[in-house]
Formats: sequence, structure tokens, C-alpha cells
Amino acid sequence: MSTAFVFPGQGSHRAGALASWSGHPAFAIVDEVDIALGRDVVELSLDPSAGDRTADAQPAIMAASLVAWRALVDAGVRPDVVAGHSLGEYTAAVAAGALDVATGTRVVAARGRAMGEACRQRPGTMAAVLKLSPDAVEVLVDAIDGLVIANDNAPGQIVVAGDPDAVAAVRERAREAGGRALPLGVEGAFHSPAMAPAVDPVRAILDASSVTDPDIPLVSGATAREIDRAQPLAEALIAGILSPVRWREVQQRLAELGVTELVEVGPGGVLAGLAKRTVPDLTVHTVATPDDLGAVVASLAQHAAAGR
Repeated sequence: MSTAFVFPGQGSHRAGALASWSGHPAFAIVDEVDIALGRDVVELSLDPSAGDRTADAQPAIMAASLVAWRALVDAGVRPDVVAGHSLGEYTAAVAAGALDVATGTRVVAARGRAMGEACRQRPGTMAAVLKLSPDAVEVLVDAIDGLVIANDNAPGQIVVAGDPDAVAAVRERAREAGGRALPLGVEGAFHSPAMAPAVDPVRAILDASSVTDPDIPLVSGATAREIDRAQPLAEALIAGILSPVRWREVQQRLAELGVTELVEVGPGGVLAGLAKRTVPDLTVHTVATPDDLGAVVASLAQHAAAGR
């Protein structure tokens, strides 16, 4: 049996997900997050509208994912490989041992602020294009100025980003091509050139931080290949600000590496759903709250005993 932990990105904010861990021993990690963040992350995460604000959503989601990760590790569950969707790649770097909790929190806080400011400098938006192949979406994108592919999430689900007019145009053209495009409630055009102003601030804080070789491989969202050294990992974290998230390929790569159990660690359940569509042979688990923990730990132990 081989286990992957995958960590969700910004769209996975759920008010109360972090607070649900209060009283669990793993909740102690929140103290480390609060000190590094300089604010009460539980109070922040209780705000349902925090998910609409990049600077708030990113540390809130990371904190909820970190508590779930610590609970799994304390229960004896350790991954063989990790990956994360966009923001989640920074949480994955903590889980892999390349960043400590305080450093990871500071970097994500800086990333959230920088990306939020980039959204204000250049307004943009995103849409999920459904029921079309990657090649078909590329044809649409190539025909519309100011539009790029931001996430290749799963078969039949590709997210595009760009100027509001460009995203509006793809909605009509997707229908003409036999698909549809659904607008996303996001603050800006993530994973597009609009995020360029965020690159230097994130690079600066990573350059000033201690990034070490990961203890376990991390599959990069920018390349869909494993990283096992500090410098390439830091570069991948920076590249991921502008690069499309190749999540469909990341999931396929995990399967190629022999992963049989995939655990989404954190709120939302989004990645579990994508995995079921992309790699249906994997057994998929979600640990978002303490109520999920016992069943997942027991299932993984049962599969390990059976030699899966």
C-alpha cells in the first residue's frame, strides 16, 4: 500500500472547519500558526466571507489543513508522497518537511497579501469549462485575447482565467463547442499574467526563509513531477503563482508512482471529487473534521494489513 496526502487550494474555505478541531490534541498546531500569522486564525476562519478575500482565505485554509495533517500523523498515518493544489502546495511542503509550520505560515500570509494586491491592480476572474477536452479548451483560449488555462483539474473540467471580458467571451464560445463555462466567485485571475506582481514578494520571503530538502517527494502542480530537493521546490512554489495547475496530470502521476490510497487533508472535499473522476482505481479518503479521522485511520490500517 502506498499513500498520498493531497492538500486543497483557495476555493476550499469552509467556515468552522478549523474550529471543529478545538479540543483535539492536534489543535495545538494552531498556536504556531497564530504566532507566525500575528492574528487569531480561528476567528478569521469562522468568517464565511473569508473565502472571498485572498489574503484571508489562504492562511485560514492552510491552518485547517495543517491541523488535519497533524492529527493523521499523530494517529500513525504517514504519506509516501504529497501534493497540493495551488495554495495547497505550500501546505504539502510543510507536510514533506521542507518548511516548518511557522515558515510555511509566513510565506502563505505573504503570498495571500501579494496575490490580493495583484487582484486589485488588475481586475480579473475565472470560469470552469466543463465537458470539453483540453485540446478543445486550448482552441477556445487561443482565440480570445487575455485568457489563459489556469487549472487542468480533471477530465471535463478545466478552469480558465483572464480579464472579465475575456472570461465572458469564453462562456458563449464554450456553448458553441458543446460545453459550458461556469463563472467562479473568485477575487481575481489566478494562475495568469495578472498575478505577476505577486512573484517578487513571494520570492523575497522564500529567499529569506529556510527551505530544506523534503523528507518525502512532493509532486509539483507546475510540472506534475516529483521534487526531492530544496531549491527546485522553492522555484516550483514561485512558478506556481503564474503557471497553470496541472492537477489532472498530478493525480495520474500519483497513480503511476504506485499510490493506492489518496487522502485529501483539509476542508472542502474538492480534491476527493476530482480524484474519483480522474483516477477511479484509487481509494479516496477525506479528513476535514475530527469526525472523519477515526474511519479513515481504520480504513488505511485495514488496507495495509490486507497488503494493498
